[in-house]
Amino acid sequence: MTTPELDERRIDAMRTSIMHTVNVDVARRGRRTRRGLQVLAAACFVVVIGGVGFSQLGITDGGSDSAARNVDTASSADSDSALREDSGGKSAPNASEVAPQDDREVITTGSVDVTVDDPRDVAERFSSWVEAASGRVDGRTESKNDEGRASASLTVRVPSDQMSKALAELATYGDVGTVDVQNEDVTAQGQDLDARIKALEISIDRLEKILADAGSSAEVVRAENALTQRQEQLESLQAQRKALTDQVTLSTLHVELIQEGSASSVSPGGFKGGLTKGWDALVDTVNGIVSLAGVLLPWLAVAFVVWILWRVARRVSRA
Repeated sequence: MTTPELDERRIDAMRTSIMHTVNVDVARRGRRTRRGLQVLAAACFVVVIGGVGFSQLGITDGGSDSAARNVDTASSADSDSALREDSGGKSAPNASEVAPQDDREVITTGSVDVTVDDPRDVAERFSSWVEAASGRVDGRTESKNDEGRASASLTVRVPSDQMSKALAELATYGDVGTVDVQNEDVTAQGQDLDARIKALEISIDRLEKILADAGSSAEVVRAENALTQRQEQLESLQAQRKALTDQVTLSTLHVELIQEGSASSVSPGGFKGGLTKGWDALVDTVNGIVSLAGVLLPWLAVAFVVWILWRVARRVSRA
């Protein structure tokens, strides 16, 4: 069977029909793509316009609220708004404005041990020196051990600029052993306390004015409660500042005074010490003998009974 041949016109007609179908499909897909892009662009435009609108509304509302708060703060008829303005409207002073940066605050603490001939006498003399140097003695302890060696402990507070002189004074009494001196910079802590105290003082002044202008009993109660809380905080901070200033102004020094041992003394404990050790050794020996006797006595009793039975049996066998 032979395949019919197609002439040129029929081939051109078929090609034209196929290309027309392809062109129609491409055009349809192009229209769909363009419509999708248009919808996407419109959605982005709506989102951008909506975001800008909401931000403008937020700014407008925030300005309205701020204005309303300012009006309420300025009005003495609403004490709650006045109290809020008191706590947030006045910024605390900068710490750098309270204390100069070059005015450093340093807490100095130290410890030293000194070997002396008479710890009690040295403790008395050094205490007098500390008091003469505008310091004070916070603690003093004197003791004597079993061997008769005396010692003394002192806790003194001396002005910060007198610490080196105090150590030099102790060196004149005997042989200085271990010396440990530590410095702690608390400038930032002091500046922070000063700033907080200043802020609370300003807050208390304003609360007192609000309390004087209060128009109702409820406003008076709220203002008094806030004022009491601020005053308690102020007293606490003032106490902390006072303690910190005291530590900075007066340095703390712990002193251990130890009596120097006599070269002619019998080491380690003399005749009395040797006698004590000999007696202890004798007691230990006696205790050991007694313990051994206690262990052997039951066995001796058993052996004695066995020996008696053996003698009886032997006499019976002879008879």
